[in-house]
Amino acid sequence: MATIDRPHRRPARALLACALTVLLAPATACSSGSSGSAARDQPSTSVSSTTTATTRIGGPNVIIDTDFSRWWDDVTVIGLANVLHDEGAMRVLGMMTDIPNPVAVAAVDAINTAYGHGDIALGAVANSDADTSPHGYSDTLVKRLPHSVRSSADVPDAVTLYRRLLADAPNKSVVIVAVGAYTNLAGLLASPAADGVPSGRELVTQKVKRLVVMDGVFPGGWEAVTNQKLDLDAAAAVVAGTADAPAWPTPIAWIDGYDGIATRVGGKLCEQTPARNPMRIAYEDLFECGPPGDGNWDAPALLYAIGDVPKVFEVLGRGGAAVINDKGGLSWQKPSSRPDDYYVHLADQQGLNRRIDQLLATDADGNG
Repeated sequence: MATIDRPHRRPARALLACALTVLLAPATACSSGSSGSAARDQPSTSVSSTTTATTRIGGPNVIIDTDFSRWWDDVTVIGLANVLHDEGAMRVLGMMTDIPNPVAVAAVDAINTAYGHGDIALGAVANSDADTSPHGYSDTLVKRLPHSVRSSADVPDAVTLYRRLLADAPNKSVVIVAVGAYTNLAGLLASPAADGVPSGRELVTQKVKRLVVMDGVFPGGWEAVTNQKLDLDAAAAVVAGTADAPAWPTPIAWIDGYDGIATRVGGKLCEQTPARNPMRIAYEDLFECGPPGDGNWDAPALLYAIGDVPKVFEVLGRGGAAVINDKGGLSWQKPSSRPDDYYVHLADQQGLNRRIDQLLATDADGNG
């Protein structure tokens, strides 16, 4: 199986983060060992009164779609979702992997099982068995932790699971948190009606309250980076539509490239958690218990999506929408025919980091 050498990082994302750091703080230099922020000090794991999590018993119904395999932010989303599910801040309906790594879904199952949620529904992107995406901590997790899912062959394809979960959900009750490729989302939109279940587009329109996407650099835009580059055609189908079908039919909130640069979290996991903690296992595999060597874009997307710490976020761009720009990337266009779309930036970086660190350090038994 494919492996990669340390450091595990997305080259395009690292370059983007470096450039954004220069824009945000011109005096800060970007080094080859950093994807953006020079701030490496780890905040306390206590949460200040201004960023205390909002109690929402039951919380929203959430489906997570991730390019889980080797990036720090993707594994944190799975860990945080399990803890937040236990806290009653959200209800996890299912988790989808969206890159062709057949072991990825087994590793997600290993994390869920470690937190006592081995029954969470899992789906894998079509043709996962092609195994063309590099592996990382996904292999380490399946070696270190118990799991019942062995590979993508043991779970339904993601579009099939999406259709089942949405068909069973109340109207306008589901929040989809997309922190990877757009492949499953485009496939869902294109899926026809079958077995008495409406088409994917009808299901999305009826059942999805909002899509929360981690991608883009707004408002000014950038070339295609990170998640968009994983499947450009699928991204275009979701954002702009195709010749045969319009774009994604429900409101979209965008958590963009600015939100993860200084979200350096997990630095105390090796001190604070036992060796069996899944987040520690992944952190050790990536950073060998040193300072966090990458930002975190996906955890902010999840926390925003469920309204966990609303005061750390600022909603911008209302009345506009993401569009495919002339470089093939995403830009913000205003006005737009999509009145309910917006993008989100941070208002309290340290408050966000504290909350994420608190959640990362929480074990399945609730200790943290």
